[in-house]
Amino acid sequence: MTLTGISNRGLLVIALLVAVLWGCIVAEHAIISQARRETELFLRSRPVVPVKYERPSRRPGSPAAIRSYPG
Repeated sequence: MTLTGISNRGLLVIALLVAVLWGCIVAEHAIISQARRETELFLRSRPVVPVKYERPSRRPGSPAAIRSYPG
């Protein structure tokens, strides 16, 4: 066995491991794409809930608001 050479078996193992790695990358991309599609479909199927925003009558730091504080 030489120190600088790679045997045919070693090249085959490297090629298989690279193929497995690319398979994992492609599978992960497909899973993430499907999850995004399903999430978007779920969020679009839900009814829109209106958000009530009430404007405060006084500013929190104003003297009138401090005097009316029940504490």
